[in-house]
Amino acid sequence: MPTYALTGSNRGLGLEFIRQLTGPSTNNTIFAGVRSTSSDLSDLKALISVSKSSQVHILECDTASLPSLQSFAKQVSTHLGPSNRLDFLLNNAGINAAAEQDSLHIGPDDLAQHITVNVLGPAKLVEYLRPHIKPGSVVMNMTSGLGSVQSTKGMKPTKCATYSISKAALNMLTAHQAYDLGEGTCIICMDPGWVKTRMGGEGAVLEPEESIGGMLKTLGKVGPKETASFYTYTGELVPW
Repeated sequence: MPTYALTGSNRGLGLEFIRQLTGPSTNNTIFAGVRSTSSDLSDLKALISVSKSSQVHILECDTASLPSLQSFAKQVSTHLGPSNRLDFLLNNAGINAAAEQDSLHIGPDDLAQHITVNVLGPAKLVEYLRPHIKPGSVVMNMTSGLGSVQSTKGMKPTKCATYSISKAALNMLTAHQAYDLGEGTCIICMDPGWVKTRMGGEGAVLEPEESIGGMLKTLGKVGPKETASFYTYTGELVPW
């Protein structure tokens, strides 16, 4: 029974991950991290209620809070057992809370918030779950095409500077984690595309089902040889 730990599980892309990982022919154990267990989890619980073969544990995991991340990791460890492997860690949670900012108008507090949630959160969760990230484990950091320096160089006009900077930093984190986690593991970053979610906003063109379906297909194919790679949801490599 494959094991998954996922942040940002109660809406958007996270909710679609849960939907597909609990589908009719699945047999997964999922640790579904949500920012607050007192928030509206009705959609998430509805999906879980119809799953007949997969097991889902809803756990609080606020990626902006180190104590919350530590608590989440401890609960995952308790369920897994002290020496068992976590097959997939999906660092999905993230924010784009200052989309209007360009590089000449970056709010210091906004940048700090984006770095905390989009970079430090995934960094610390990998650190706290390190005992369960073993040879054969796959870690996915959810990035964006806007985090590609090469792609941004050709973009006119550029957009979402604060968010883009945090995702470029996440990409660099991925490269460092690939080295620090050592041989046998695989850590990648993935661009989900411009998806029709609340974060995707107006103009998004991609259905969540297609994006997540493509990502799960790619995640099922990668291994240690692909570590420190940047993919789109289609499995194509993205220039850094």
